[in-house]
Amino acid sequence: MTTRRQTAESFIFVKEELLKLRYLPQRSDAFQVSSHADALHPDRVVYTEGADYTVDYENGWIGRIAGSRIPDWSKHALYGVSDFNHTLYEDYSNRNYTVYAEYSYVSGQEAGEAAQAAGSGGPDILKRTASKLQAGEEALYVVYGDSISTGGEASADKFTYFHRFAEHLKRLYPGGSIRIVNKSIGGEATGGGAGRVEEDVLPLKPDLITIGYGMNDQNKYEHGNGTSLMDFERYLRRMIEAIRDHAGSDIVLVTPCSPNPLWRHTSGQTRDYAAVIRRLGAEYGLGVADVYMVWERELAAGKTPESLLLNNINHPNDYGHYLYYLAFAEMLASQPAEQ
Repeated sequence: MTTRRQTAESFIFVKEELLKLRYLPQRSDAFQVSSHADALHPDRVVYTEGADYTVDYENGWIGRIAGSRIPDWSKHALYGVSDFNHTLYEDYSNRNYTVYAEYSYVSGQEAGEAAQAAGSGGPDILKRTASKLQAGEEALYVVYGDSISTGGEASADKFTYFHRFAEHLKRLYPGGSIRIVNKSIGGEATGGGAGRVEEDVLPLKPDLITIGYGMNDQNKYEHGNGTSLMDFERYLRRMIEAIRDHAGSDIVLVTPCSPNPLWRHTSGQTRDYAAVIRRLGAEYGLGVADVYMVWERELAAGKTPESLLLNNINHPNDYGHYLYYLAFAEMLASQPAEQ
């Protein structure tokens, strides 16, 4: 059991309703709530305990105080609205309502359980990348996927999941360097990824590629989902086999997070798309960063969808990107970096 620091856990407060902290905070260390995950952000506001918020250290709860400077999400245009169509609202984002908490906690048995639940592959799944880094060489990492993989809604490059993952690999294998090339496209589903993989990925001959799709595929429309599960599997196979056969890259598949269940285009089938990704990972012997499992674990522990999604639909905030990165660390069965 060791003491760790949670530095950017995100919250959306509604009136004076209490929210569960992800971990039980230590009273002996400074507890801080601020407006930005980045401690160096020029517009960062640090809120005052006892005036803006209250903390129940014994039971792990936090709440906004009446009259607080912390924004009240009950003033949001979507408060109390279900099955919402975001295109009908001028501002549907949670950007102006999200705050971040920093505190120390004692990690315990949950860390070991999480490593078994949220990823598959182990440290040997990245043989080509590890070999290059251990030799002091540069490894090329291609990020492939939809808007989340472009870094969507992260406040800075350093908070994106792929930058965190690259830094994690450099800590595991010091001496080498990693060059990131992002070939993701916002709004894209697997059909688009399969259609351009030969042109956009294969000529690069990456040492490592992460493939992150599923969010736009699961979207619900009048005609059905954006991509059927059958086509989703077919398109992923096409990408995997093209990269495996022509580039020989280390491949990591990434399951999607859960979109806001109150959004009109949420199908409720994200788990099914994640299951396809896990099955293909096992079949092809690939690493799987199981973000879906990490995300659902957070929700089960008391996090709200609004607290994790900056656009209030399907884009993670800075803490949400950390959860994506956490799935990679657990895939490698290695200790994640503090935020």
